[in-house]
Amino acid sequence: MKTSRRHRRPGYILFELVLALGIFAIAVLGLAKSLNQALETANLLKRDQIIRIGMRNFLEEIRRKPLADMSTTSMDTTYGVTYTSSTEPVTLRTTSGSNLTDIYNLTIKATSSFNDVPEEATLSVYVYKPAQQ
Repeated sequence: MKTSRRHRRPGYILFELVLALGIFAIAVLGLAKSLNQALETANLLKRDQIIRIGMRNFLEEIRRKPLADMSTTSMDTTYGVTYTSSTEPVTLRTTSGSNLTDIYNLTIKATSSFNDVPEEATLSVYVYKPAQQ
């Protein structure tokens, strides 16, 4: 009887080894998929950060120009982002009832495409531009 148990034992060890390798392979594939998803998310966050910084730079550049030159378009060829600015007059009333003049709403739109999916971000600020005399 002792000899028959010795012959069965190596078969169980081989089966346990194959089972353990299978579980290990599934775990490694799951980790690889998680790592890939994390890298894609990091790339999306980096792209959003690039667009935000580009919009901030475009805003600072545009708001210093005269009113007639504030509506313009600029293309960032490195990242494939198009920045478009437009202005429109704003009427604001003070608490005393008088109207504030020479205030404009400056709107900047950043348009880009990632994996053939168009994306758009908008930034809107009030700008004071006194009338040129």
